[in-house]
Amino acid sequence: MAISNSKEWYNKSEIDYFSAFLKLWLAFNAFYKRLYQHNASLNNDRKFIEEIKNNNNIVKTKFEEYFTNSQSSQAIEFRFYLSEFIRKYSGVRSGNKSIKKDDSISLKPQMNGRVVDEIDFSSFIHSRNNSLKNKNIRGFIKIEHIYIKDDINLIFPFFIEMLYMMRNSLVHGTMEPTDENHQSIKCCYIMLRILIKDLV
Repeated sequence: MAISNSKEWYNKSEIDYFSAFLKLWLAFNAFYKRLYQHNASLNNDRKFIEEIKNNNNIVKTKFEEYFTNSQSSQAIEFRFYLSEFIRKYSGVRSGNKSIKKDDSISLKPQMNGRVVDEIDFSSFIHSRNNSLKNKNIRGFIKIEHIYIKDDINLIFPFFIEMLYMMRNSLVHGTMEPTDENHQSIKCCYIMLRILIKDLV
């Protein structure tokens, strides 16, 4: 009688995106430290993240390429997972989730150099998003089913901050290992992997 191990091996094949994302972040961490190695004022992760968020750089250029009109397979995949992530963290109009400040372990999202109580994408989504159907709306770009402001200088800092906050929540142990969070981290992993693939 033949012994089948197919089910056992199938179960073991599932990717643990929690650990995969942390390993990928190490690659990103090493990359941005190399990118800014001549800037001695950048001496901790927050300062590096603020530099990436708020100034033109190769990461922002790649984000703009994938966010806007590129039809490469990587760009299409990037936009799909970006839309999934935005849907989960876009306030009451869609996913009704945000990343909130946790003073107990210093998880404090920041925008424009100031600590904020919470961060999500809701302010960038068209107020009638759910009623719009395949329309060209000036100032907005459609990504999957989401109409989001077509302004890289607004979206990119939020995108990087959200990735950093997800990383912090995972590293500091405040993120619960739920299936929902695993799917969110999967989005982060795939987006970051595509974004830095040609940079590291």
